[in-house]
Amino acid sequence: MIITTLIAVFTFFNLFYLIAQIKKNNGLADIAWGLGYVVVAWTMLLSDSLTHIHQWVITGLVTLWGIRLFLHIGVRNWSKPEDYRYVNMRNKWETHVKIKAYVYVFMLQMVFLLIIATPIIISGYTGFDETNLFSQIFLGLGILLWLIGFYFEALGDHQLNRFKANPENKGKLLTTGLWKYTRHPNYFGEALMWWGIWVVGLSALSWLSAVVIISPIFITYLLRYVSGVPLLENKYKNRPDFIEYAKKTSVFFPFPPKK
Repeated sequence: MIITTLIAVFTFFNLFYLIAQIKKNNGLADIAWGLGYVVVAWTMLLSDSLTHIHQWVITGLVTLWGIRLFLHIGVRNWSKPEDYRYVNMRNKWETHVKIKAYVYVFMLQMVFLLIIATPIIISGYTGFDETNLFSQIFLGLGILLWLIGFYFEALGDHQLNRFKANPENKGKLLTTGLWKYTRHPNYFGEALMWWGIWVVGLSALSWLSAVVIISPIFITYLLRYVSGVPLLENKYKNRPDFIEYAKKTSVFFPFPPKK
């Protein structure tokens, strides 16, 4: 199952790399991100002769999240110019840009995806005892955490899209709705969903499922300290309105705003 999944994911990212070169836009890697997990989940599920309820639940949750994110980013970015982050990469690399984009954008993202997707992969190698109370508790708790995370990510993105669609808000910051409680509700939601998926995996009551806690830790670290929050915080850090907003609003975990 793992070999089949690795081949499917490798093929998927190579396909997106080729499309990105045709469109001269390496930002398409962002569109591939959510859909890549769907590829992992369904490849594992369809290549397994014996599936269990926790694997079906994880596949369903990952599919819902991945398709939503794929459509959200795809509709927003498909026809737009290359994102400034990837433009900066091109300018920094200067030579052998296509090779470096392949290695440092698409292949590196594939490696990150496989690390985060370990609860999906492990679910194909663990069973589920429907009569065990602890299995039921972990399954229910994981689904609950995922739903809360999905609420923050999906609603946060919707509120931001609606805010930006209003010409009167041009140049302004969104500080209402979920954005009143955290400066990055969508990133918080994505991290929480992966904690939920990991907890669903714990319902198998296997040490393998516990070990892959590396998945939610890694995605939380990436979003909070590497590729998510820091990039946007740095972009707006010198704006007076953002400085005031940051004084009152939690950077990641949602809390009531300070007075």
